[in-house]
Amino acid sequence: MKHSLAFYQTDSTAPPSILADLPVITDVGELDQFDGYFCFEPKDANQELHFYAKLDGHATGFSLDFTQGTIAWRRSHGGGRKQQIAKACGLKHNWQPSILDATGGLGRDASELRNLGCRLRIIERSPYVAALLQDAIARAANHPETQELFGQDFELYQGQASELIPKLSSEQQPDIIYLDPMFPPRNKSAAVKKEMRLVKLLVGEDPDADELLPLALEHAKYRVVVKRPSYAPYLNQQKPSMSIESKANRFDVYVKQAIPN
Repeated sequence: MKHSLAFYQTDSTAPPSILADLPVITDVGELDQFDGYFCFEPKDANQELHFYAKLDGHATGFSLDFTQGTIAWRRSHGGGRKQQIAKACGLKHNWQPSILDATGGLGRDASELRNLGCRLRIIERSPYVAALLQDAIARAANHPETQELFGQDFELYQGQASELIPKLSSEQQPDIIYLDPMFPPRNKSAAVKKEMRLVKLLVGEDPDADELLPLALEHAKYRVVVKRPSYAPYLNQQKPSMSIESKANRFDVYVKQAIPN
């Protein structure tokens, strides 16, 4: 990690264990020497973990929340199993597969699949993004409207997918392995959303994405699903069994065997 990060402690709340290696700062004046920092902020009688950094000269931050916002709206008003992600994962006949999301990111696709009844295990290689995920999952597991969804069958693992996929597969072979690596850059310049710029600061590049596909194909039981932007080439230059298009993205589906009826 080339960027220097810190944990800003505003009260007695200690940093999450996953961020224990970061320097703890109590003086706001010292934060300027860091590229970004984490801190807890009160919200609805809870503490919510935030990440802040300067973008274009202004302090910008974000946190993750599976109980409100777009994720909550889609839980109540989304397209259900008619969505492209559901079709790509073969969610038919009330089948509720076990899915290993090997590139967890901000957890939005994983939470969508959990909303649809799937059992999720998530791998996130960045400890910083994993800390935000861990915080969001814990709060969702204690929220009355989401505790049944996120209090069970929604597990987070921090580490390298190349090392964890074989280990988790030996414990329980996933029906589906889901991959959503960092999008390659567009040919034309475009303003990147601030949140994704912050994520890129935390995560960095994703140079080994191609290597995950053959590993996933080795360990998935029924299929591997790869989410790609519409303009991107196939992962590992490997043509899928089929592709399902959405507005800005597509889901490349690599079928290993037929899904049970």
